[in-house]
Amino acid sequence: ATSTVVLCTQTETFKVTAVESSNSTLLATGSLVGSGVIRSIVSFHWEARRMNPRLDFRLSLPPYSVNDPSAHEAAPDLKQLQASMQASITEIEAALQSSTVLINEFGGHFYLHEAKLHQCLDQILMTLSLRGWSPSAIPLRACAEDAAKHGSDCMVATYCLKHFSLSQSSSGEINLDVRRVARALTKSLFTTKSTYSSTLELIRDLRDCLPAQVEPAVSWLDGIINISEAGVVSPKNLTRGA
Repeated sequence: ATSTVVLCTQTETFKVTAVESSNSTLLATGSLVGSGVIRSIVSFHWEARRMNPRLDFRLSLPPYSVNDPSAHEAAPDLKQLQASMQASITEIEAALQSSTVLINEFGGHFYLHEAKLHQCLDQILMTLSLRGWSPSAIPLRACAEDAAKHGSDCMVATYCLKHFSLSQSSSGEINLDVRRVARALTKSLFTTKSTYSSTLELIRDLRDCLPAQVEPAVSWLDGIINISEAGVVSPKNLTRGA
């Protein structure tokens, strides 16, 4: 089997294939009318077709671990990442924004497993309840440091707060995206309970997971749950963080 040839522009990725042709192409130097010399004759042409970028940060990046110094040494910076991926720069940047990728102070990139991210989210929600902070005005640094004292990592906690936020103020306060948090927590609920007898039962359990000030709505879960004619609620191809 031959390896695939990939061409990456600034914004797109193409698969390049040699297509056999009944016509012959002369490859020459100089002018064929004058003293040109035919160097080769080929009976194919190159065809470039748009393809999806080949990006899998789970395989290409070291997993984040505060207890593994060697992983920090192996973490690629952005230029190294762009050189090793079969994807355009624009596609890589978009994938980084939508994936759970941590960047340390040296520019090294790490893959953060979703289980760790959402374990940290649970810790942060508990911190909010204990400290009485409003979800719309969470002090980023203080919350991350507090979560780190109770089992989380400060770098992961900071990333988690930003990942689940709507915005960050100039004073360093985070406005938590409670709808996105609720959608993420819903998957956890379905790992311990395959179905709910009603939306009221699901919302009750979801409310218990969220800060006291937040009142979840069924509409927040559009697209990630199924509701049968009998009112039974089940998950629909759920991806936590969706």
